[in-house]
Amino acid sequence: MTAQHIRIERLGAIERITLARPEKRNAQNKAMLEGLDAALKRAEFDDEVHVVILAADGSSFSAGHDNKELGDDYLQRPTVERYQFEDRYYLEIALGIRNHSKPVIVQAQGACIAGGFMLAAMADILVASEDTYFSDPTVLLGSAAVEVLFHPWALGDRLARDILFTGRNLTAAEAYQRGFVTRLVARDQLEAAAMEIAETIGKAPPFAMQMMKRSLNRNLDAQGYSVMMSAHFDTHQLVHTASKNTASAAERLANFKSIVAGN
Repeated sequence: MTAQHIRIERLGAIERITLARPEKRNAQNKAMLEGLDAALKRAEFDDEVHVVILAADGSSFSAGHDNKELGDDYLQRPTVERYQFEDRYYLEIALGIRNHSKPVIVQAQGACIAGGFMLAAMADILVASEDTYFSDPTVLLGSAAVEVLFHPWALGDRLARDILFTGRNLTAAEAYQRGFVTRLVARDQLEAAAMEIAETIGKAPPFAMQMMKRSLNRNLDAQGYSVMMSAHFDTHQLVHTASKNTASAAERLANFKSIVAGN
């Protein structure tokens, strides 16, 4: 099955969803995000699916949200319009991976920038090739990180501050050392490694697996994970509003685009 910029394959008990916009380094436009959301929901309610793989065509997993589609005037749009759009397309869909009832494996390569980093971070298991890197340089856009503040939970507080304050790249090797990447493999072994894990998970009783994931998520939620994600999203929107009232907003957007293009 194929949606716009999304390819869906059924491999036994495995549903593989592939971001399929390689010519744009899988930049997430509205059509791709709608297709991803539909595919995740389809897998959610299909009892034959026990595990999901989220993969990507081309050199990169995802270079983030498609700022070109948003337009140069995006930061100048009404606050409510921008809030509702990002809530629906960025926050809800990303957390839809984290809160999916079934285990989700992300198979990442190359660039995982901003919104791409965010999608990868929602995985239960993150398999990455050695050339993968992660980056959230959104502070250079005048933004307080991406819409989901997963960084201190997934990386630890000190490393999160380092990469968010500087916008530097986090290599796959460093991410693996920190436990963010759970399997690090050569590029030509990436698909096989993700499939091997998925096949193992797919053999387990699905209800037991789903309940285990639910308990693990609740463990984090009891520590404040979900409340913090909601609180940060509002902070993210506040900074958007503050940024749009500065003369340098367009300049920062252009600078951010050049950084993403060069990464």
